[in-house]
Amino acid sequence: MAQADKITALYCRFSFDDRNGESDSVAHQKAILTEYANNHGFSNQRFYVDDGVSGTTFDRNGFQVMLHDIEKGLVGTVIVKGMSRFGRNYLLVGQYLEIIFPENNIRFIAIDDNVDSDKGMSDMMPFRNIMNEWYARDISRKVRAVIQNKGNNGERTTTNAIYGYKKDPNDSKKWIIDEPAAQIVRRIFDMYISGMGFSEISKIFTAEKILRPTAYLGYKIGVHCEDFEEYFWHYSTIRSILRHQEYCGDTINFRTCKISYKAKKKINNPKEKQKVFYNTHDPIISREKFNEAQLILNSRKRRVLMTMHKSIYFDYLFCGTCKHPMRINRSKVKSKNKGEHIRKVYLCSLATKKKGACTPHLIHESLIDEYVIEQINNLLRFAKIHKKEFEEMLRISSDGKAKAEFENVKSEMESIQKRLSEIDMYIQSLFESKIKGEIDSELFGILSEKYRTEKSELNAKLEELVEKEVNLKNSVDRSVKLGTSVNKYDIISEVTPEVLRDFIERIEIGDKTGEKIENTFCRRIAIFFICIGEIYFDKN
Repeated sequence: MAQADKITALYCRFSFDDRNGESDSVAHQKAILTEYANNHGFSNQRFYVDDGVSGTTFDRNGFQVMLHDIEKGLVGTVIVKGMSRFGRNYLLVGQYLEIIFPENNIRFIAIDDNVDSDKGMSDMMPFRNIMNEWYARDISRKVRAVIQNKGNNGERTTTNAIYGYKKDPNDSKKWIIDEPAAQIVRRIFDMYISGMGFSEISKIFTAEKILRPTAYLGYKIGVHCEDFEEYFWHYSTIRSILRHQEYCGDTINFRTCKISYKAKKKINNPKEKQKVFYNTHDPIISREKFNEAQLILNSRKRRVLMTMHKSIYFDYLFCGTCKHPMRINRSKVKSKNKGEHIRKVYLCSLATKKKGACTPHLIHESLIDEYVIEQINNLLRFAKIHKKEFEEMLRISSDGKAKAEFENVKSEMESIQKRLSEIDMYIQSLFESKIKGEIDSELFGILSEKYRTEKSELNAKLEELVEKEVNLKNSVDRSVKLGTSVNKYDIISEVTPEVLRDFIERIEIGDKTGEKIENTFCRRIAIFFICIGEIYFDKN
């Protein structure tokens, strides 16, 4: 394609964070760019626009479309009103102007700054880019200071009310309960605490054609989407609602933060950096019910709804020999005492998949029920009679290994964060060396790609460690959970999902004991209680 036939890309960007009145509006930029292109003989003009996007990032839809056309060889010239419209990250701006555009034979023009790559780039260009970045940094700092001040004083830092609430028509800073949505929120908490998982709840709401939160908000402001999208509840929506402490009536500020004003990605702030203001609005969920849901959420176990395919012991029961899960087998049988009934037995999943890999460890569900009830009742009796001894047992179990592992995770996170800071400095130094001509473009590309790859891997590892840190913190809270469960019951008469959730970590089925029930050998059953592990409590 001849250069004259190529696209003249007229790029516009506008952001409220760095506006300069109407002079930087998209409409005004379009008029300036069109006039300049017509007066200087640029044909085949095409606009690429990003409206309301910060210049500190290049992850913009309009810019990415333009870049895609450049890589396909369709663009010959890029024209912007000024350098600040192109971007405010001087490292990335430099990479595009010094490397990417020249490699793709792109002529770059910034009208206000009198920049034209065909006439040579000014030595002042890097400094002008730095000034643009400093401006963005200054604006970001001022905006952040305002938000910080509001958040510290108890004002909400969020723009919209969360699902279940709406803004008071008489006071936009006040939230009031939006009853139709609040009913759904209450259902979510009740269903989850009763044993349902995220997927089960989302499927039920989708089948019932309940408007999902964004679609519900859209209907209120007159914006609609396709029917299926309106009613499709994703499991992550359920999880997000269950996590929001605002449903207790509290305001939580600084829940998330940005690593840098250049980064769009938000990360979760640790609890100590969040600001919580209690009882600022009417609650939808009681604090007790919210706390119960959090204990379930923070448990490593999946909580599934018992169906014909998933038993009550799903994700609790394991083979004591190979440690593989035990799976239920249901069959219709007849007996003199019970008549026709469903017999429920459990078998080692490895033994059923691979012959000879393990033995079936077959056991009746009724035997497991009896032993679980007996041992939990023994635990309740022991905890109430020997209260101090039981409390000491909980205290010891919450210290030690979990605490040491937590310190190791914390140390590793600090090392990664230090290395990430070093990489940022190296990339900046590398680019400055490229500008000064100390290294060529090929070496710059190799080294910068190496650092970017390492940075990406470190960020992924950091996310894993953050999640692990949260889990370790929760493991310390598990002793509190067991203590709460002990006070919750006097005696257990049946095994329910709630009982298992409150007391049991796992159950292992071991070797035969020699006894027989219903022509089936009994087996050793090992119960591992939450926090304290395998402890046999006798009736005394």
